[in-house]
Amino acid sequence: MPEPEVEMQRTGLDEEVRVAIVGAGGYGRVALDVLLASGLGDRVLGFYDDAHAVLSGEVRGVPILGDVGMLKSILSVEPVHVVVAITDNGARLRVANSLRSLGACFLTSVHPEAYVSAAAVIGDGCVVAAGAVVHPDASLGSHCFVGPQSVVDRDAEVGAGTWLSAGCVLGPGARVGVRVVIGQNSSVGRKAVVDDDSEVGALRHVDREGG
Repeated sequence: MPEPEVEMQRTGLDEEVRVAIVGAGGYGRVALDVLLASGLGDRVLGFYDDAHAVLSGEVRGVPILGDVGMLKSILSVEPVHVVVAITDNGARLRVANSLRSLGACFLTSVHPEAYVSAAAVIGDGCVVAAGAVVHPDASLGSHCFVGPQSVVDRDAEVGAGTWLSAGCVLGPGARVGVRVVIGQNSSVGRKAVVDDDSEVGALRHVDREGG
């Protein structure tokens, strides 16, 4: 099934739909920042985090409302768009899949200072940070994070639940699997392949298949 184009994700919200962020930690704060910068701050219902009892009551004025179970209850009675902002790739996809089974819709959040080509395809639930660049005919699966100043070059493919850290570069035609972590200021060469569930450390370069 083809992933939706990013412009559909950015502009398709009904005026009444609210946004919930799952995860009130570091990634959650980044996701909130992207939503605020995109002018969607008034749509944010709040945070849901299973550790809510030991967290402060709000983040930048946005309340921490309860655990993920509470969000699941809300989904049964009203439409909510969700951003799953959990740093661990596997956990992020597991939570997203459990919410999807209840009918959740996922919002892709693109910072206004990022550049995403109209010819790129980005799956639902992704967060694209300030300064990131996604070139034509690149594709990202659902629930990826594209860090600040990172570049996804033309024809590159990125699997679902992958984390692209700040300053990393994926070369033309690179293939990155699902649940991969690409470290800060690392690069994946032209048509190089990074296998599912791999981690490329900071300042590393992958220039071969099966990296």
